[in-house]
Amino acid sequence: MTARGTATAPRGRPRDVDRAARRDALLETAMRLFLAHGYGDTTIEVIAAEARVAKRTVYTTVGDKADLFVAVVRRLGDRVVNTVAPDAGDPVSDLHAFGVRLVRLMLSDEAIGLHRLVTGEAAKFPDLAARHYANGPRRYIGVLSGLLAALPPERIAVRADDLDLLAEQLFTLLMGEPHRRRMFGLDPAPTEAAAAEHVSRTLELILIPGRE
Repeated sequence: MTARGTATAPRGRPRDVDRAARRDALLETAMRLFLAHGYGDTTIEVIAAEARVAKRTVYTTVGDKADLFVAVVRRLGDRVVNTVAPDAGDPVSDLHAFGVRLVRLMLSDEAIGLHRLVTGEAAKFPDLAARHYANGPRRYIGVLSGLLAALPPERIAVRADDLDLLAEQLFTLLMGEPHRRRMFGLDPAPTEAAAAEHVSRTLELILIPGRE
């Protein structure tokens, strides 16, 4: 018998942590199936069966198949976006640290696989491609813009009157040839050290070294 005054969770209603875990498992299953079979050939029915949930649960938890794909993209991006802590330290170090995480994410097997998928199906699903861009690359460019805004103006070696444009250019420099080679399957995903070196050399193109 429960002691008087002791709160108990309502029966039949999973706690927030349980709902989050189930959603995460659903998105992990969806990503695996999208990467294995493509977007067009992956159905909600198959995803629900593999995740061992009802089809209705998929719709109530995330939405339709396009919503599910976008949620997969955002979940992947959360790995780096949710680690950004504004004013957490030296702005140059913050930019470098985010750059390393971003490069490792964008050149990971999962991100490369999703990029290949969207590239191959963009003509058939143009809205999906637009949503992928908005919730993937464009989202990361927005974070870069914020980190650039935190830099002392005297540290920026290039024209910086439009930080959004500079963020786009920095994103392009960070991805560039390494991303192209990964897309073609020519290189493995970079190590932490390799990504850090790449980011350091890239930032040297736009930043003036600070005085010790």
